[in-house]
Amino acid sequence: MRLQTLSAASPIAEIQAVLEEQGAVIVEGFLDTETLARFNREVDAALSAEAPNRPFMSDVYSHFFGQKTRHLTAIAARSPTFRDRLLLHPIYRQLCDALLLPYCAHYQLNYSHIFEICPGSQRQPLHRDGLCWPQLQELPYEIEVASILALTEFTADNGATLVIPGSHRWPMDRVLDYKDAVPAVMPAGAALLYLGRTAHAAGSNRTDGELRRGMHVSFCLGWLRTEENNYLATPLEQVRNFPPEVQQLLGYRAHDAAPTGGCLGVYNMLDPIELIARREL
Repeated sequence: MRLQTLSAASPIAEIQAVLEEQGAVIVEGFLDTETLARFNREVDAALSAEAPNRPFMSDVYSHFFGQKTRHLTAIAARSPTFRDRLLLHPIYRQLCDALLLPYCAHYQLNYSHIFEICPGSQRQPLHRDGLCWPQLQELPYEIEVASILALTEFTADNGATLVIPGSHRWPMDRVLDYKDAVPAVMPAGAALLYLGRTAHAAGSNRTDGELRRGMHVSFCLGWLRTEENNYLATPLEQVRNFPPEVQQLLGYRAHDAAPTGGCLGVYNMLDPIELIARREL
């Protein structure tokens, strides 16, 4: 099975249908040329300052990411374009509204992470992002909507993301094999959209001097613990000046579990997002 490619101008129902059927879909033109260029400029300096051989919290992380990739996180704190154009992208919003919102009071940003894969880097182990929450993989609904944005061109040689179409329907204990994976070859500005159960991995960069820059952006149910601690990633002094929709996606809105009556994420038994609006937090 090959990855299907659609346009950002395609009807959202068509994008959703392919995503649910194949577990992944490439959407070309996800970012227009101007937005892509502005965003890359905003993160260039910080990303260039990162060392590929950085330390990680564990040997497992170090093996997973390798030592030939630059990483940049906390993107909401670094880039106005990310907050204004990417985080609130209508395709993200419409897909999350359809796939996540029926199962939570509101969804939230799970992780934003830029990676620049250097020549000589080896392919990642095949994995499913949703296994961050292993106890929930048998739920009959989606818990995560994820994406890889091509900030530069993705080719088979420079390590385009490897995806196993249809793997979101496989049993979680099925052995994953690279022979089933296909590279998400796509131009800069395109996005690979995929589900949390879809198996994938970064490919090997076999070029002599070509850097492959991409960004992971994912959203999850509002009652889950997120991969990135967005409260620490973005200083509250900045968050106070963000639009309410961005504050909510960063997790500052209490998750109301009505009609059961319970709330998650309250502060002094009040909703943090309302306290921010009143300048009381």
